[in-house]
Order: sequence, then structure tokens, then C-alpha cells
Amino acid sequence: MNGVKKAVITTAGMGTRFLPATKAVPKSMLPIVDRPILDYIIDEAAASGMEEAIVVIGSNAEVIEKHFERDAYLEERLKSDKKDGLLAAVRKITDRIKITFVTQEEMNGLAGALLYAEKAVGNEPFALLLGDEIIYTKADQKPCIRQLCDVYEKTEKTVIATMRVSDKDVEKYGNIGIAKDGAIKEVNDLAEKPKAEEKLSNYAIIGRYVLAPGIFDEIRKLKKHGNEIILTDAFCSMAKRGEIVASEFEGTRYDVGDKSGYVQANVAYALRDPSIGSGIAEFIGKIREEL
Repeated sequence: MNGVKKAVITTAGMGTRFLPATKAVPKSMLPIVDRPILDYIIDEAAASGMEEAIVVIGSNAEVIEKHFERDAYLEERLKSDKKDGLLAAVRKITDRIKITFVTQEEMNGLAGALLYAEKAVGNEPFALLLGDEIIYTKADQKPCIRQLCDVYEKTEKTVIATMRVSDKDVEKYGNIGIAKDGAIKEVNDLAEKPKAEEKLSNYAIIGRYVLAPGIFDEIRKLKKHGNEIILTDAFCSMAKRGEIVASEFEGTRYDVGDKSGYVQANVAYALRDPSIGSGIAEFIGKIREEL
């Protein structure tokens, strides 16, 4: 079986939780320390062995395309100034993976975004990474999407990343029913943010997937809920046919689509940065004393 070589990354949301910052800047371009959110997600795809990242953007996302274009003048200036570290960081943006952009012309949900990417994906399995989640993995851990690709290559079934959550947090996430638990979990049902008393399990859906190519046909069967096509509806039909599995993952997840999660990610990545980490830790200690 051919390995998973393409990743779809969705970024076309309105970013309303970050207004007014996102009035002019797409949410996916907000910085985590010194790199935009999207850059970390593309890094995960590249480190997982993907050859192409297909980025679904909104109609006003020229700044995203510009960030991932080559800037010959900037590179030459950094080279002449002997700023080799910065030059390598800038070149990495464009050199690590092929990047293709597709525009989601109608804001019709995650499943709708995937239909806009169908032509670029073709008839092959692909990874899906949601643009409002960053998953940090240590040097001795595989990137999250690579972990899911390994499961797909064993099962040839759509794979959903999952993590256990408490009863009080169940309603914050999509929820999966487990027919058979284990390292690879057999999924028999899904629910979109159920109340705790209606939960299928304590396993939440996380924004990382590897999808079998039949997903597009499943999406085309769906009816809209208001203005949106809900991807979970397609998964429900597939789960009833035994076509979906789930897998927990190694790594730390940050919900950067949420203000609190975004700040947490900035603090965590700043503390890990050898050039500023000790200073940030000292600052946090002082702030805690003051508060």
C-alpha cells in the first residue's frame, strides 16, 4: 500500500474569538513566539513524511500566501549580514515541503472545506490537520500525524486522533463510541459535543486525522445543518460500517483557537526556547509573586 503523502490543513475560519486582531490578520498567522501558528502545523506535516501540504484558505488570506513565498531580497540581505541562523529559518519556510493553496469560497464547515481540496488530493489517502491545534512532540517522539499514518498503514481505515477527557469536558469536543478498546480503537459511533449524560465514551475527537479516499463521496451524501456540512455526519455512517478506528497519541496538544490555549502555547514554547526560556521562567516567577 502506498504511504500517506499529502496533508490538508484547514485555515479558512473567521477567527471571531480573536477579534479585533483577526480583522486584518488570519488567525492561522498569529504568532507563537516568533512563528505563525500555521508554520508549526506545516512543520508537523513535513516531519511526518508528507510531500505536499494543501492549505485551505479564506478569500482574504493573501498574507498567508505571501508568508510562504520565497523572498529573494530578504534572503540576500540576511546572507550579506551573515545572519546565517535567520537565513536558514526563512529558507526552511519554503524548502521543507511543497505547499498548495486552495480557496474555500463558501464558509460551509469542515466537510465543505475538504471538498474544495478534493482535486488537489486526488484519489488517495491523506492527512487532515485542523489549523487551530498545535501538537508538540519531543525529539524522541514521532509527530502526531506520523503516529496516525502508521495506524492507517496497518488498518487501511480512516484514523481519528483521540484523547481521554473528564465528564465535565466531554461537551467541549466531538465524542466517539468505542466498540473495542486498545491501542487501536474500533469506532462504532460519533456525537458532536454531547452533554455528559449523553456521552458515548470519555474519548474526545482531536483535530488530527488520516482519511481514506472515499471520504469525499461520503461528504457529498450529506445534508447541511444550517450553513454547514458536518464532517462528523460522514464519520457516523462510516463507523456503522466498521470503517473508522481511533488512536491516542504521544504529545502535548494546544488549542490555539481558544484565547487561553493560545496564551498557554506561547508560554510553553517560550520556556522551551533556549535563547529566552530562562528569562521567561524568571519573569513568570516574579509575576506569580506579584499576583
